[in-house]
Amino acid sequence: MELFTTPLGEMKIVEHYLFYDRPFIFLCEDKVSNKFVVHLVDDDERSEKWFFVPSSNLRVEAVRTGRISLRDSIINAETGVIWEVITPFDGSEGSALIRNCSSLTETDLPGPNAVLSLPDNRLPKKNIDAKKEADQLYRDVLFLYLNDGEHSQLINADHLGLILLRSQGLLHSLIDTDGSSKGRISKSTKEKATMYYAGDFAASVGIKLEAKSNGLFDSPIQSALELFIDLLDASTDKELLINLLSNVQKRSIARYRFLLQSLLQANVSIKAEWGSPKKNIKVASLTLDQINHAIDIMDLEGEDVTQKIKLVGDLVGLLTDNEKKRYTFEFINMDGERYKGTLSHEIIENVMSGLSFNVPAKNISVELEETIEINQATSEERIYYTLVNIG
Repeated sequence: MELFTTPLGEMKIVEHYLFYDRPFIFLCEDKVSNKFVVHLVDDDERSEKWFFVPSSNLRVEAVRTGRISLRDSIINAETGVIWEVITPFDGSEGSALIRNCSSLTETDLPGPNAVLSLPDNRLPKKNIDAKKEADQLYRDVLFLYLNDGEHSQLINADHLGLILLRSQGLLHSLIDTDGSSKGRISKSTKEKATMYYAGDFAASVGIKLEAKSNGLFDSPIQSALELFIDLLDASTDKELLINLLSNVQKRSIARYRFLLQSLLQANVSIKAEWGSPKKNIKVASLTLDQINHAIDIMDLEGEDVTQKIKLVGDLVGLLTDNEKKRYTFEFINMDGERYKGTLSHEIIENVMSGLSFNVPAKNISVELEETIEINQATSEERIYYTLVNIG
């Protein structure tokens, strides 16, 4: 960093914002890391006049990215005062004077529309790739890069939350390889696929996720993460994507589509980087156009995802109320998971014809129809169950 001496002491230039033959606007800091946004205000044949505006890290980012104008950053300085510094050309000491912001005149200030427009710099730079981080942590790691095309390091909190929720939901289903016979994804299965937030980085917005289990041993999360990357990678090619989707559950297809929809809602492209102590790094990325194309390939819009599941457990509730047209059931499987829903038309007709069931019924087998309903507006997932067979 370039060092220079002022009446305020020795400073070092951190970043030039406007430079033409000489600095006009730049960021500097003193020996104890106090930061100043510095403006060249005036000059004559003997000296230059500068405004040193004390600035926090957040104020610095607001100025350099144009979220606050240069004029407002001076008259609304965080401390209420700035330093007016005179630096003579002959190398003599010069002077420094505290100016109250309310005393500044129009001739002291930039125009009202003067702003900088530099890339956001508030997030830390990523100084290690996913593979090296995985090796150091003995954990599988997933880096997500979310880019709005303008290098902004801001993202709507709702959008970010939904992207992370959809990513985690997809991993839950990808790890649940025998889910078609068990119905709802179990708590223990979800725990195996749970990723933990481990930090952020400049990407535009970069998110680090880390697995809980030791990555030096074989773990289901490794195959789920690899398939996650493979889905993204295949989504640029129709034939590859269709072939890959033919080997995953309908639930996973729906959840992958949910993830892609959340990216569209946030208007961000995605790059994913997976590192594992036992394997090499894998990277895949999708532009917004490619995300749109992948959704079209899957051709799931407006459809519900339905599958039949068989369970063993206790039928603890069965309601047949002809007057109110209510026909519901409640079932608890052997793992203690509770299923509630409606009766199929066939069972309702049988009940109305005189068929009865002893409830509670212990240790019986049932067949349920599980329907994942997709809300087209929000991509929300709701699961409904219909009892189609008993015994």
